[in-house]
Amino acid sequence: MTDILLLTPPFVQPNCPYPATAYLTGYLRRKGYAVAQADLSVEVLNKVFSREFLSNLFDCYDGGGDDNCDRIVALRKDYEATIESVMRFLQGKDNTIASLICSPEYLPQASRFEGAASVEEHFGTLGSKDCAQYLATLYLQDLSDFIRATVCEEFEIVKYGEQLAVAIAEFSTMEQELQKPRNAVENLMCDLLREHIERTAPKVVGLAVPFPGNLLAALRCGQYIKANYADIKVVIGGGYPTTELRTMSDREIFRYVDYIVLDDGEVALERILSGGEPIHTYTPEGYHEGESVHLSHAERGCPDFGDLPHGLYFSLTEVTNPMHRLWSDGRWNKIVLAHGCYWAKCAFCDTSLDYIGCYNPLSAGQIVDYMEQVTAQTGSTGFHFVDEAAPPKLLKEISLEILRRGKRYSWWTNIRFEKSYTGDLCALMARAGCIAVAGGLEVASDRLLEMIGKGISIEQATIAMRNFYYAGIMVHTYLMYGLPTQTLQESVDAAEVVRQMFRADLIGSAFWHRYAMTVHSPSGREPERFGVRRKDRLPNPFANNEVPFAENRGYSLDMVGEGLNLSLANWLVGSGLEKPVHKWFGAKVPATTVIPSLITDHLIKPDGCRIYNDKARIVWIGGTTMLTEEGIVVRTPASEKEVRLPEMEAEFLQAVIEQVSDLGEIYTFEDIRTLWEENFDRPFIEFYSSKKWDVVRKMGLLQI
Repeated sequence: MTDILLLTPPFVQPNCPYPATAYLTGYLRRKGYAVAQADLSVEVLNKVFSREFLSNLFDCYDGGGDDNCDRIVALRKDYEATIESVMRFLQGKDNTIASLICSPEYLPQASRFEGAASVEEHFGTLGSKDCAQYLATLYLQDLSDFIRATVCEEFEIVKYGEQLAVAIAEFSTMEQELQKPRNAVENLMCDLLREHIERTAPKVVGLAVPFPGNLLAALRCGQYIKANYADIKVVIGGGYPTTELRTMSDREIFRYVDYIVLDDGEVALERILSGGEPIHTYTPEGYHEGESVHLSHAERGCPDFGDLPHGLYFSLTEVTNPMHRLWSDGRWNKIVLAHGCYWAKCAFCDTSLDYIGCYNPLSAGQIVDYMEQVTAQTGSTGFHFVDEAAPPKLLKEISLEILRRGKRYSWWTNIRFEKSYTGDLCALMARAGCIAVAGGLEVASDRLLEMIGKGISIEQATIAMRNFYYAGIMVHTYLMYGLPTQTLQESVDAAEVVRQMFRADLIGSAFWHRYAMTVHSPSGREPERFGVRRKDRLPNPFANNEVPFAENRGYSLDMVGEGLNLSLANWLVGSGLEKPVHKWFGAKVPATTVIPSLITDHLIKPDGCRIYNDKARIVWIGGTTMLTEEGIVVRTPASEKEVRLPEMEAEFLQAVIEQVSDLGEIYTFEDIRTLWEENFDRPFIEFYSSKKWDVVRKMGLLQI
């Protein structure tokens, strides 16, 4: 018998496991509990996108759909003949079929192909695998449209019934859906759930609900368990209940679950399994806060992905933008470097909740230990660090540790555009495998950035973006409009800042979010401090997250959002970058007041890594070096370059490089200056400021 079966219910991104069950599994197993875990999300998708399910779906079609459905049914034989090969291709099991998928007559095509991006424009005559993945994604989206129109209106590949769970005031809204007979997709889910229960015989089933698009499926699972396995206790937890259900007074949900865990689940689940006093947990009797217990992030330990179905995960290419693709493409191992956010001051963020406000990092050594363990579990060397914002100092130490151990990983993460991201730090991160970062520029206005406590400026963000760009690291930026007190002029000016950044190639992609005031954020807790008034109302009986507020805005946010998104869609593909930003909006708006050279003026400002500092660490990440009669030769996998130097300077640099190549030891400029002064009469700063030093720096001699 198993103590607990941990499940990810439909649906999350299908390209890699969501990490919640893996972290809980690792922790509880180390505590001695018998734990099983499964990913119902990817398992159901593999059953849905199968010949058997599609055949049954087509058999049941009564012709009551629209023209698109009729077209799909007319192409039934083509769908049945291709679905299994398409899924094998997307799972990385048969790349040889890419050319066939790219041919015009292989895949059946319905409405999704009509508005698709031009394959020739984005892929040309090369990149057949990428092109095939894009076309195969359209193919699955066509089938998803058919499923939604015929048997399951809540079905989407990466979420399920999301609109039912968003801003749901009373549980009765969800219960109306739960009282309906199960549809074909839910029957598949319950069949898989039954198989896992029969195989593991759990005392408790825990369901991760990270997003609104997981709630309906989780409750369907709870409903099935209550009807068929009355002795099994059902627990839900994760991001959705933590943010939405903290003030819940409606108890109707407990017909489907026994416990709702808020915040981190490790100790709460341990209490449930041991029969102890609940902590941070709702039961039918009410909320149990319990005593204050905070695990360190190290105590949570390494996640355990080992028994998840790695062969079932499949990649999608919903858009051709390379940065956006990272969310849905690739077998990324998702791990957390630090619990919480090291900044935790942004006015729009849920800083009052533990998952943001309680900051606790791992050491670089522990993190790389975990990376090695997780790679052994999954066979994948790609990592997505899913922190709210990865600390730059920790990223520096991780990069050094990866290089010290001689490991090869690829990774990406969320960051803040700190001044700490110098050119040399970015080069170090790139050498250690960093391929992309995502950071918030938010409102792209210095006034508003200061108001929301973001702690960055447009200048600072620009310089950090420049340094990432030069290091070959892609940059995605999160953007925001509709912030309290934001004027129409500031909205137009924000668009101009973003346009100039795209024109300068600083960012590879971006996304505009409409501001939402939440109950757990500083702006939601004290809206008057941010220039608006909260609308008085009693809390909802069930879910509470977004705060309604009133302000005298004087312009249409819908109009602004449409203009911002239209311009961005063009800039992402390099189009319309010379068009005046006010012309993207569907109504009369003022011209920008941002000077045309704002971003280029920032780009020419000096980088922090070029300021001499005795205490700064110096490291070598370049290739192998060898002394010659002319100076030093540096060999890398792709090139061989020679630096012409006088004999004594060459010997000095060779000695320095040999020392600082040992990344397990720390050498500072003070150490290097002392070595110089032992051999030369002139000041070290003179050599440091020379073009010779600059040449060697570019080859891999970094100041961090």
